[in-house]
Amino acid sequence: MGSEWHPIFLTTEISPGVWEMQNQTDYAPFGKIELRRIDERTARYRVTLSGGVIGWSTTLQVACERLYEARLEQRRRAVGGAPNKSL
Repeated sequence: MGSEWHPIFLTTEISPGVWEMQNQTDYAPFGKIELRRIDERTARYRVTLSGGVIGWSTTLQVACERLYEARLEQRRRAVGGAPNKSL
């Protein structure tokens, strides 16, 4: 077993089936993952960044990876913009 870091370590389950993701240096969570039932046998993870849906996933692990990558991309775009631009 490796001891690699994974973005799932940034999540906190705030209620059953609902996770928020927040960096240690952030004042508030930047994203949310919610377990949703699609039908009797199917469930999916709904992934939101800054309140907007960015996609769906079949596992919590992949949902965390997608949310973290979307946050990194959001920050990259903001850094390339004007000074003092809010994230």
